[in-house]
Amino acid sequence: MSSRKLLIASAALLSSVVANPLAGNQRASNGIYKRGTHGLSPPPFVGDWSSSQAVRRQDGDVCDTEACKSFANSVIAGRAKNYTDVDPCTDFATYTCANWWDTHDFRADQSNIGVLSIMSDVNTALMRAILESPYPSNTTINSTYATGDADNLDKENFAKMIAAYDSCMDVSAIDAAGAKPLQEILSAYESGSSNSTDLTDKLIWVQRYGGSGFVQASTGADDKNPNITTVILGSGLLGLDAKEYYTDDAALANYTTAIVGMFDSLYGQDKHDSNQKTAKAIVTLEKALSDATPSAANAGDVEYYYNPTPIAKADALLPEISFSRLIKAFAPSNYTVGDVIVYTPEYFPKVSSILKNTTSETIDAYLEWVLIQTWASRLSDKVNAPWRRLQNELQGKDPEAAPERWRTCFAEVDTNLPWIESAFFVRAAFSPEAKTFGERIITDIEDIFEAKLKTYEWMSAEVKELAIQKVQNMVEKIGYPDISPNIQDPKALNELYAPVNVTESYFDNGLAYNNFSLAGAWSDLSRPTDKARWFMTAPTVNAYFNPPSNEIAFPAGIMQQPLFNLDLPEYVSYGAFGAVAGHELTHAFDSSGSHYDENGAYRDWWDNATLAAFENKTQCFIKQFSEYSITTPAGEKLNINGELTQGENVADTGGLSAAFSAWSKRNKAEPNPLLPGLEEYSREQLFYLAFGGVWCGERRPAEAVRRIYTDPHSPPNVRILGTVANQRGFKEAFKCASKEPKCELW
Repeated sequence: MSSRKLLIASAALLSSVVANPLAGNQRASNGIYKRGTHGLSPPPFVGDWSSSQAVRRQDGDVCDTEACKSFANSVIAGRAKNYTDVDPCTDFATYTCANWWDTHDFRADQSNIGVLSIMSDVNTALMRAILESPYPSNTTINSTYATGDADNLDKENFAKMIAAYDSCMDVSAIDAAGAKPLQEILSAYESGSSNSTDLTDKLIWVQRYGGSGFVQASTGADDKNPNITTVILGSGLLGLDAKEYYTDDAALANYTTAIVGMFDSLYGQDKHDSNQKTAKAIVTLEKALSDATPSAANAGDVEYYYNPTPIAKADALLPEISFSRLIKAFAPSNYTVGDVIVYTPEYFPKVSSILKNTTSETIDAYLEWVLIQTWASRLSDKVNAPWRRLQNELQGKDPEAAPERWRTCFAEVDTNLPWIESAFFVRAAFSPEAKTFGERIITDIEDIFEAKLKTYEWMSAEVKELAIQKVQNMVEKIGYPDISPNIQDPKALNELYAPVNVTESYFDNGLAYNNFSLAGAWSDLSRPTDKARWFMTAPTVNAYFNPPSNEIAFPAGIMQQPLFNLDLPEYVSYGAFGAVAGHELTHAFDSSGSHYDENGAYRDWWDNATLAAFENKTQCFIKQFSEYSITTPAGEKLNINGELTQGENVADTGGLSAAFSAWSKRNKAEPNPLLPGLEEYSREQLFYLAFGGVWCGERRPAEAVRRIYTDPHSPPNVRILGTVANQRGFKEAFKCASKEPKCELW
């Protein structure tokens, strides 16, 4: 994953930036979604917007369509049974979600469940139906591109996608291959790179196979010159994904056991004693690397990570590794290495000291372990079992749990042939009318945000003018990519994936995808930044803000029920999807996004007085959310990291505020009908119930702890509690004693 993608993840609605096949909820025994099981009225598998004006045409005060009845029932089914005894002003999460929590259970392979994961389940089930069926005879290619050989090219694209899925589903072939595919890679490393004393050669070899040891070298937009793609150097990835685990003796013991188990599977049980010794050495090395690694809070701070550095100086920071040679091994032949962006300048000298005190045998063992982690998931379940058990334990799941195979294989397609998959998803589940409605909601929210900016007395006139220009310059990506690539054009997709040779071998296909991805990422250095590129696939239930492109993106996957529906009163879509849209827009003005100007360039465009006022307001959010907590598996209280979650909490608060104002303006012009069975609520209250329902969800205790360490988002219930506590509109709607927001920025 490139460092740029890591940054985008921190400015996304959810921590996961792809449609997660391992998320979801209860299913029928055949794995297909059981409609009505959850009372959430999941969308049909085809985007049917034929009655999109039904709600607005109604004459009465109460909407009595089937869509309205279904959504109202889902609100009632999720709401606390004793809701009249729960004060929404103090615990809106329990008020909205208590019965949802009581009636939803984790699958064995799940670490978290929620309304959004059920949406993801519906999307992946739709794709499963497509992937396990012949080429759809009723599929419709956009008429603009349905010319010449388009039909045949579309069928070729479909066949490639199916071949990728089928190779993943062929468990018999994967089991028959056993550990051999990865053993061959490890053997090649041992016979080649491990004989070299040059660490740079070793790292080049490992990176060619998708691994990242000690350091990460990647490409991305230069934050100060966003039209230019540059090289980014950062810290390497660790086997345990949080620094805190490296100070936990139990976690380290489990990690060591997993490494030994994988080594026994790959190198032989007869080497068990040697494998134990090697595993302990690897863990000791990683613990030292963890101590040198920056905190998660710093990872998304552009002031911290943006360090343009001449390549010669970068080389001097870590003399054991030649970054010049590492870059030249992957960059286009005509690329001249100049300045690079060093994300973690203090990390490299520390690694230099660590390397001086580490034997070559341990370095080789560590790099082989990096390769094993990279490729283990493509081996048989038996071979991969020790690594899978560790991941399950860290997330609080049954150690032996595994997702249904089709979920894994959907992820295979979603990750490696994303735009072919997206093309078929969009045809089945996203209409032009839906895109138009989404555009209207987003435009309404941008207009409100711009109007609010004009009223802030704490901002200077100059900063205010630039902030307004930034909103006006914002690029909105809605539904799916139509340029890079244009997923509506079968020819464009056929040409894009022509270099990818998909065979019957699941492991070999992984190598092909890796080569394709690696070549694409480094070839970006030879051309201007591609700002038309998307970072999420169409079925993904998520959204993001990308600072250097000054863009917000909303995949078709999140523009589905229950967040988004033309057949419901508009307070539903504005309260749910509108809050998402406002969230991403607000990221442009959070503690990270605010460093980027109206053109997406990182620069100081805030005067000192305005900046001081801004920072004073953000401190309120840090303090507020640091007071919320979760309960650990040991029954202890663990507080939210208000510093780490600051940007997301600001985005949640500002986004909901803008969405409410945007809907209120529409509602004044044309009042929405109420919902059947919920006539006790005002339209304003229903808006907030739609918002709260988005975040009904739970995490296993161990997973909740892991997220506190690693996730810039607050837990789901806190995203409800903290956000509504900061809404004047909410407090007025529910007649709370205090109408003042606890914290307010945008």
